[in-house]
Amino acid sequence: MSMPRIRFFDLLRLPRARRARRLAAALVLLPAAALSASLVFSLPREGEEAVALLREAVRIVDENYARTPDFRKMYLAGLEGLRKGAGDERFTFVKEAGSGVLLKTGESELRVRLSGDAGEGLGAFERAYRFVMENTAAAKRKEGGLRVMYSALSAMLGALDPFSGFVSPESYRQMRVEHTGRYGGVGIIITRRSGKLTVISPIEDTPAFRAGLASGDVILEIDGAPTADMPITEVVRLMRGPAGAPVDLLVSREGRARPRKITLRRAVIRIRSVKMEMMEGGVGYLRIAAFHAGTTRELDDALEELIRRKARGIALDLRDNPGGFRETSVEVSERFLPEGSMVVFTRGRRRSETVHFRSRVSGVWLDKPLVVLINKGSASASEIVAGALQDADRALIVGETSFGKGSVQAIIPAGGAAALRLTTAKYYTPLGRLIHEKGIRPDVEAGSPPLSREERRRRGAARTAALYGAKGERGEDSALDLAAAVLRDAASADVEALRRGALRAKREARARPPASPASP
Repeated sequence: MSMPRIRFFDLLRLPRARRARRLAAALVLLPAAALSASLVFSLPREGEEAVALLREAVRIVDENYARTPDFRKMYLAGLEGLRKGAGDERFTFVKEAGSGVLLKTGESELRVRLSGDAGEGLGAFERAYRFVMENTAAAKRKEGGLRVMYSALSAMLGALDPFSGFVSPESYRQMRVEHTGRYGGVGIIITRRSGKLTVISPIEDTPAFRAGLASGDVILEIDGAPTADMPITEVVRLMRGPAGAPVDLLVSREGRARPRKITLRRAVIRIRSVKMEMMEGGVGYLRIAAFHAGTTRELDDALEELIRRKARGIALDLRDNPGGFRETSVEVSERFLPEGSMVVFTRGRRRSETVHFRSRVSGVWLDKPLVVLINKGSASASEIVAGALQDADRALIVGETSFGKGSVQAIIPAGGAAALRLTTAKYYTPLGRLIHEKGIRPDVEAGSPPLSREERRRRGAARTAALYGAKGERGEDSALDLAAAVLRDAASADVEALRRGALRAKREARARPPASPASP
């Protein structure tokens, strides 16, 4: 077992506690290395590559995770991953007093101590891996050394939080098209919430959107495979495929008695980020569906057109926007803020993870009214924009509390063409509000009750038709109607005045008698 390299001058630069931990880990690994070397069973080449990948992954987690990792929890989850990866139900792992675990298969057994110390637990987990491989069928052992470790690492990283995970070489290659704005799939952004595979938002004008999937839906199965313990990277792999190929989802929704099966046909997802139109009364409408590489350019074109057409105010619609690039969210915020304004900052376990992001130019829409629409499907980059404009008193936020996905994930190569998706920090608004699991609360609440699949499809089609200039009327949209009413009457960009106008418009809407049914 190779020892981690410890450079003397690097140690001197470390804080005292960190320095002591590094030295202790190295000392603990000495007997573990000697024991590994003395085992009669030697791993094939793939097995040794798997051990090297394990060590690299633990080092990356120890040095980069957003908070102090719970290594005992990680290693225990990894044991279950080993058992599943080996595909042999004969293996059992029994927790004993303290941090001991007894591994058994047939007449063979091994005791290891999986403590919360990164180095000590690593040596014990490596011995557990060798034990599993030694007692695995020869054919499986020859072809599966790395695959078994992939299973273990997926379980270990998944035990950290819902957004961290192990990325296999195949998935790593697929991930490189994730934010290009064009890929084959169903057009859905998902996460894990309370252990369940949960929809953040469908992407507009995609198979998932047209099928009526909504934020908060839980995907129970994909093509019959349960998603309960499925890594996110595997979920993405199963969702994507050739255009036209079907994929079956079993979906549950709060308020429904039983799950329903939905068959989607994959399509080439071409994401048009920004849509624009002029509404009645000189109000400009901007819809940003996602934050991709071309979003800023599309936004600049749309803003230029609205300014040319002398829009008196803008309704910026970020509803059901699942996010995207942080850099793009900063650039979008810049269009509405003065130069040097704080947009967002990150904070992690390491001092280096505290980074402030400010607007680098002065925006083109600074002194005119702005209303931002959000809902529970607004996440990540869209929450950054809404939080920045709210804290700067630059925009009135209308709608529902957003999703609350405000953690920073870094994709860190881990050797062997694999990678780790690791949470390294959390996002905070300029005034220090944590976005993660909190969301952005609107200044004025507005929204419609949950829609049926048919109604969602009808209203989506109506909005798309209006945005593209086709014939058809916009479906009922109380939040957008409220924003438009406020902007038509706005005399300035003062947010407090906009808020008063919104509350007045809500009172007037409640007092207005319902429309009488049309005559046949």
